Amino acid sequence: MADDQAPAQAALLPFEGAALQALTLDDMMVLAVDLLADGAANAGSPLRKPVLATVALDGAPAARTVILRNFDETERVLELFTDARSAKVAELERELRAAMLFYDPRRDVQLRLTGRAVPLTGAAAAAAWAAAGLPSRRAYLAVAAPGTPSPAPTSGLPAEVEGIIPAPERLEEGRANFAVIRFAFDEADLVVLSRSGHRRARIRWRADGVAAEWLVP
Repeated sequence: MADDQAPAQAALLPFEGAALQALTLDDMMVLAVDLLADGAANAGSPLRKPVLATVALDGAPAARTVILRNFDETERVLELFTDARSAKVAELERELRAAMLFYDPRRDVQLRLTGRAVPLTGAAAAAAWAAAGLPSRRAYLAVAAPGTPSPAPTSGLPAEVEGIIPAPERLEEGRANFAVIRFAFDEADLVVLSRSGHRRARIRWRADGVAAEWLVP
């Protein structure tokens, strides 16, 4: 088993020396996609929990950690689940422009994406709700919106569902509070950090094709 795991582990090492020097723009494009695919497919990946940045209602920047649920490489769309009552949903309903930040400490690579994030609720979020696991659904039973002040520490959940996963029909009551955010990106900024000298590339997707260029890190 150790021999089988060796190539996979080697692939997750930081880029140094010859590996860094060999990087091409095509490699950087592939790496960006691989990072997103890893985050969507592997619950234990550090890429599973990126940062989503939006424009707050007062115009200030707002950022928070989210969980990546799905990645559609063809459409360049990432999916996130959230409470429909959360501040980020209100922010995105006013301003769709958003950014996402990923960091892989294993390879010392940072990926920033910019694009537009659309919150979907109700029937538009039905497929995502069906894909959500029962523990995830329980979060939407919270009695108040995320960020609501509380006189004491609280999970926000009703007392009867604390510490348990209730029956599916009880979980269904939270569906009205469920939203899926579909983040479609058109630009990626990828930085490979290395003691040998960093590398940075920008990738842009346009109607006439994909363009990539090296940037000073």
